[in-house]
Amino acid sequence: MTIFARSPDDGMAKWVYQMTPHDEWDFDGINEMILTDQMHKGEMRKLLVHFDRNGLGYTMDRDTGELLVAEKFDPAVNWTTGVDMDKNSANYGRPAVVAKYSTEQNGEDVNSKGICPAALGSKDQQPAAWSPKTGLFYVPTNHVCMDYEPFKVSYTAGQPYVGATLAMFPAPGGNHMGNFIAWDAENGKIVWSNPELFSVWSGALATAGDVVFYGTLEGYLKAVDANTGQELYKFKTPSGIIGNVMTYMHGGRQQIAVLSGIGGWAGIGLAAGLTDPSAGLGAVGGYAGLKKYTSLGGQLTVFTLP
Repeated sequence: MTIFARSPDDGMAKWVYQMTPHDEWDFDGINEMILTDQMHKGEMRKLLVHFDRNGLGYTMDRDTGELLVAEKFDPAVNWTTGVDMDKNSANYGRPAVVAKYSTEQNGEDVNSKGICPAALGSKDQQPAAWSPKTGLFYVPTNHVCMDYEPFKVSYTAGQPYVGATLAMFPAPGGNHMGNFIAWDAENGKIVWSNPELFSVWSGALATAGDVVFYGTLEGYLKAVDANTGQELYKFKTPSGIIGNVMTYMHGGRQQIAVLSGIGGWAGIGLAAGLTDPSAGLGAVGGYAGLKKYTSLGGQLTVFTLP
């Protein structure tokens, strides 16, 4: 739940920031840290930008650890009303938890309903991308909420050790479970957002040609305009994409490649043949419809740019 800055010389911590104190929802912050040198409020700063499982996008000074921005990068996020940004406050930097969605406050064996995001977070392992040309970050997201019922469990070697039953479903107001967004990290705002039927579990690739690439769980490789989000091209690969789109030069031509093959947390039901809706912490039930759109199998698809 914590970002540590450490000295490479002796390993000592320089600063520490905890995103989700006393985590109650499985929002462990495994997501990547993107380091940029950018203007912030008229001053060039060495920044760290982080899109956390908890649904908040953070912009920090990576030298000092100063928290500059902490805003929701999915409007459905409801477990917190926001982060206290008052430096004179005793709660500076802490998120204000909404009691209705607090699994601890509601207690054991109580089903807390409609928590957003779900345990897989507004973004999990799928990496975002930054374009130094547009100054924007391109973020694959999950637009998913959950019901969460904690219960006491005893440890048994070799057996699953999960003290909760979950159900996952699309966030209110629609039936889509993902968005691919452009994010302004200086102001903490969504610039544009493209809805996707399922979570966008593929990594993003931003190019100097102002084209951004990403993949979908149905198996589409998509290319969109970096400034507007307008879809420019899509290609259906044989299986769902959770891999990261990559680019390289060969024979003087630029290539775009992506590995398809459904899997990951969102695709665990299809990949492992699971049918219990509560399996995968509720992901099997939440993504049950995925089998109508794609199938198993791994393939590397490579394109040559014109």
